[in-house]
Amino acid sequence: MRICAWCAASATCSLNWRRNSQSPLSKLFGWIPVFDDAGISAKSTLAFAGIILAIMVLPIITAISREVFAQVPTTHKEGALALGATQWEMIRTAVLPFGKPGIISASMLGLGRALGETLAVVILLSGLNSTAGWNWSVFNGGSTFASKIAGGASEFDSPQKTGAYIAAGLVLFVLTFAVNAVARIVIERRKAFSE
Repeated sequence: MRICAWCAASATCSLNWRRNSQSPLSKLFGWIPVFDDAGISAKSTLAFAGIILAIMVLPIITAISREVFAQVPTTHKEGALALGATQWEMIRTAVLPFGKPGIISASMLGLGRALGETLAVVILLSGLNSTAGWNWSVFNGGSTFASKIAGGASEFDSPQKTGAYIAAGLVLFVLTFAVNAVARIVIERRKAFSE
């Protein structure tokens, strides 16, 4: 029941945020193509979908980071405190350097989930009409690879369309694999510096 109440409160806050933030951002930064007002409903924009995806991946990142921080050897923490470090200095000098690879791993795992998230993006984003021109604005509707594949599942009526969606799925897989490979490289470099 608490989760339902939290979700309702979060949705209310985010709906109020999008109503009150899209117009000022467009007015202040409208000269930048990314913040240009696209003239569509604020609840179906890429910016709103990004906020929802950020809320969705935050529990994964925080849970993994918390587990990593719990694995810090107590001797490191106690040693920093014994040398006269304050609580914050102990966190900065003993906990964060030890946990940096884990934080990076958690962030990349969250990014991988956000890249592959389908249902939330399909529900939130409105499809652009076929005559609308493409623009860079985050206040524009659109779709992601995963939502395009899920939304077009009913269009697998010819071999060309089926092949195109399979190719899109392959591109999504390669993109996710590349993100994970970069994460592994970053983690290995961080481990080398922390040892």
